[in-house]
Amino acid sequence: MKSIAIKIGGFFVKNFKLIIGIAVLVLAVALFFITQYKTSSLEDGNLQKWTESSIERKISTVKMLTDNAQETELIVSCVDKMSTFNDSGEFAVRDAVKLCNMGIQLRENN
Repeated sequence: MKSIAIKIGGFFVKNFKLIIGIAVLVLAVALFFITQYKTSSLEDGNLQKWTESSIERKISTVKMLTDNAQETELIVSCVDKMSTFNDSGEFAVRDAVKLCNMGIQLRENN
């Protein structure tokens, strides 16, 4: 029994740097994927994040998504209204802003 434990211990001592290197590599890959899929940007979020955000963050998101549209406050209030509807929490902010912006443009052109 002792000889098996000594062999296993000897294996770890011989390959200590290799084992540490593999562990660091696995950790780096895991951190990379975690940071890629966990975004905190509002434009990639859903309307639930929208309702929890500050007005300044909402305005900057609308300006970024609409190329500095002149009706920023109207779009923000439109998306705020959309976020109060039932089952709207999973609707994407990007889609809601585009929909409100398109509605405003249609209203202006008619």
